[in-house]
Amino acid sequence: MLPVLFTLTIPPSLGIVVWLALSAASGAWQVRSGRAAGEKELWKTFGTWTAGTAAVLYLAVRVLGGQNILHLERSLAIPVHTYGILVAAGFLVAMTLAARAAERSGLNRDKVLDLSFGILVAAMIGSRILFIIVNWDEYAHDLAGIFQFWKGGLVFYGGFIGAVLFSIWYMRRHDMQFLPYADAMGPTVAIGQALGRIGCFSAGCCWGDACDTHYLFAARFPPDSLAYQSQAAAQAIPPGAPSTIAIHPTQLYEALGCALIFLFLTYWRSRKRFHGELLALYLMLYAQRADQHRDFRCGRSHLRHTEPQGLCGVDSRRGVR
Repeated sequence: MLPVLFTLTIPPSLGIVVWLALSAASGAWQVRSGRAAGEKELWKTFGTWTAGTAAVLYLAVRVLGGQNILHLERSLAIPVHTYGILVAAGFLVAMTLAARAAERSGLNRDKVLDLSFGILVAAMIGSRILFIIVNWDEYAHDLAGIFQFWKGGLVFYGGFIGAVLFSIWYMRRHDMQFLPYADAMGPTVAIGQALGRIGCFSAGCCWGDACDTHYLFAARFPPDSLAYQSQAAAQAIPPGAPSTIAIHPTQLYEALGCALIFLFLTYWRSRKRFHGELLALYLMLYAQRADQHRDFRCGRSHLRHTEPQGLCGVDSRRGVR
């Protein structure tokens, strides 16, 4: 696993420049979206989003970095987590493929791109909220950790609920038919999930149950992973252990399953018989895949009375969702 891919370092002399550039880029992106949607008074859109982004960045640096972005006292080191990169890559790949599929189906490509961006935000918020609710005991005394989503900790079903609610609202507002657009975008969600699960593996979250040490695909995670911290808290490993006990790499199992779902739905796209068919197939296949992987997930009751696997009975909240 590789939790941190690389680290970006912003010297004090470039703090304001980077802050202004990112804020203006956010405003410019929204102006582009507003122009495609035929909105007027784009200067207000630019000003609102630029100011909003500037405020968010300022607070982020203040809270997480302990510095003032307007006057950096020392270089600002920003670790780029592999998890975040792969989740972002999954979104970009899914968004691009969805836009192409919509265009081939005679749908509005620009609206799909705008909708995709909103879905990203809604899905991230929804998945994080549900994860925090499920694991509230772990965050009750670490409120800052609630916002550290780049370290892992997202629940698919929370993201799905958030994405669906936002999609319904957006499509009604822009007079878009739900099922045709859902068919264009649904299959691409699977490939985005596949990349996201690889990110989970790199972060050491969403791990599986204990397995035989001689199992060919057995995974062992280092001390800076969530899996290690959970096993240490459950006293499943001795203090100072170099890695976790052998566990199933369920993240990779799920990545493979989601990739296969994407390939099948892409093949079936030209054969669909009614609107909503691809969405229905995706939901059924994903539910079946989740059921098949449940046997490898941490928290299975029949393992709670065995020695190494006892960690599942103590702390199953971080298992695959």
